[in-house]
Amino acid sequence: MTHPAYPLRTPRLLLRPVTLGDLDDVHAWQRRPDVVRWMAGAAPRTRAESLASVTAMAGEDALRAEGDCLTLAVVRDARVIGAVE
Repeated sequence: MTHPAYPLRTPRLLLRPVTLGDLDDVHAWQRRPDVVRWMAGAAPRTRAESLASVTAMAGEDALRAEGDCLTLAVVRDARVIGAVE
């Protein structure tokens, strides 16, 4: 299986694997009720919960085997504004 070269760039944003260094940006949107209401079953997260989320997403950096998940950070203006899986 071939893997894309990261980051994937568009004129307005880039997609790349999530890293632990993204915690501040991820927590900024995971703690907001107006954002997480669109995330299935999610409630606003504490910083510790966001750390657990970022840690899990950082491990989802490639599709290696059946059942694996790939999560990419959505970056705009040098900030992580979301994630896609």
